Amino acid sequence: MNSGMYSALSGNLAAMKRLDIISNNLANVNTPGYKKEKMSFESMLAGSANPPAVPQGTTADPILQKENVYIDYVAGPVAQTGNPLDLTIDGEGFFVIQTPEGEAYTRQGNFSRGADGTLVTADGFPVMGRGGAIRVQGSHIEIDAKGVVTVDGTVSGTINVVDFPKPYNLVKTSSARFLPADSQITPQPSTAGIRQGNLEGSNVEAISEMVQMIETSRYFEACSKVIKGYDDIAAKAVNELGRL
Repeated sequence: MNSGMYSALSGNLAAMKRLDIISNNLANVNTPGYKKEKMSFESMLAGSANPPAVPQGTTADPILQKENVYIDYVAGPVAQTGNPLDLTIDGEGFFVIQTPEGEAYTRQGNFSRGADGTLVTADGFPVMGRGGAIRVQGSHIEIDAKGVVTVDGTVSGTINVVDFPKPYNLVKTSSARFLPADSQITPQPSTAGIRQGNLEGSNVEAISEMVQMIETSRYFEACSKVIKGYDDIAAKAVNELGRL
């Protein structure tokens, strides 16, 4: 394959992946606690250290796009809701929730009361306290900065907030749930406080994402034109040779 066409095709594939990431970010612009994904890529020459996906020709090594997808953990904007079950972590850390696969971690604090009186996430997973699930059966619920839950004057438990070593090495299991990439990593208690009646929103900036989408779309179109140009040259060469 022509090295120029290979590099253009590599750019096309990278642009398609970046468009998928941007589209997913925009789809979650209103998801509480969502952390946007970003993608960076750099050009590098294919060779023995970075073999291409197709056999190399005798021309110069083609240019590949080295992709790096990562999560931006910057806190989203906090809005006051007045809902006593809306909670925001004031600092670094994650709520602990119980899923069928085990414990997971999230900053999505739009909790509610389950059918059995358990504090649950929007997906129905129990929110874990330091001694188990938190019960919020009652009419007056107060949650202080340390996560102590008081229901009708009686302490019901303390919400567990944990943190991980930096830089975070976590993987997403849903739009706002995380698991450590290394199962050997043990979360540590977080020193962050909790604010009741507040909710952290998505950290996606819609305008910025739209600008990146336009830029990436133009890049994709430019690469497509280069590929078509090489294809036209190849077709013309075949036709001209056929006349000889």
